[in-house]
Amino acid sequence: MISVMEHTGLFRSVYSRFMRWFGDDKPETELIDYVITTVEPKLKRVKNYKKRLQEPLKRCRGHCRSMVEEIPGPIYLQGSGNSDNPVIKAIFSGSEGITSLLQKVDANTPKLALTGNRRVALVTMTSREKTIFGRKKKGNMIVADAAMRAITFYDHNIVGLAGTLIDSKEELENFCLEIIAEATARELSEIRTKLVDLRQRKERLRAMQKMFGDNSGGMGCVFVPYDPEREKKKTKLAQMLVETETEIADACSRSETPEDWLKIVEDFLSKPEDILSMRLVSLRLDWSNVLTDDPAEKAHTITLATFTLADEMQREGVLIAYKQV
Repeated sequence: MISVMEHTGLFRSVYSRFMRWFGDDKPETELIDYVITTVEPKLKRVKNYKKRLQEPLKRCRGHCRSMVEEIPGPIYLQGSGNSDNPVIKAIFSGSEGITSLLQKVDANTPKLALTGNRRVALVTMTSREKTIFGRKKKGNMIVADAAMRAITFYDHNIVGLAGTLIDSKEELENFCLEIIAEATARELSEIRTKLVDLRQRKERLRAMQKMFGDNSGGMGCVFVPYDPEREKKKTKLAQMLVETETEIADACSRSETPEDWLKIVEDFLSKPEDILSMRLVSLRLDWSNVLTDDPAEKAHTITLATFTLADEMQREGVLIAYKQV
């Protein structure tokens, strides 16, 4: 998935909190309190804030569950036999890559965190497409230096490590909820920061006006030497100041009070698919990870989940299962 999902230590603490939410008689209340604390504690001052957030968070929970349910896999890792699996062969450079990754995860997992030796998790990675040149068969001809698109996968990580598939999916659902909460906090922070920036811009423009002085000359001449376009620049400054004041008034009407902030949070959480999304992507790859749509070529079709955070960050993933050595 995306980088925020890779911190398994943080995830476990978050997971324990979410498990309390799902196990309580009033899970919605616990979830709402967590989101409010994460986004902005002052939202608790708004009347009926819990009631207003129930439906948006219900949508978020359903969205997270539907995403996780669609993740392909699990693919079972079988020691030295992994090279025969087209998905594993495609996303890993070799068995050594798998072994080192799993050893790192096991070393960072507390001994008492999981029982037994069965493990299920989501392996995530970044994909990169590049153009390579080589020999390619086209019909009855062999074309030298043909341009081909090749896919490579790197920066692998393990997310949602658990002892069973059900537990792993539950962890992933809960962690997706945390990502949405953190994204909401960033959204609100950026909107509020914009108001601060606008007010700072207004002060700078006012200071520049004073430097230019009034029409009779004044102290502005000390700072600004004679300029034949002085009046034109003063007019431009005045126009910019009016535009900035208009933007400030508009921003204040939408983002100055806790009531405004709650409305922003409601709207943002009501569209979880715009925050965190997942789609299935099928790739037909030959032995060297070159994309091909020629049915005559020997290739395998693999299906991965592509996760996107706010159309900015993207990761591929597939569920795996293995036995801890």
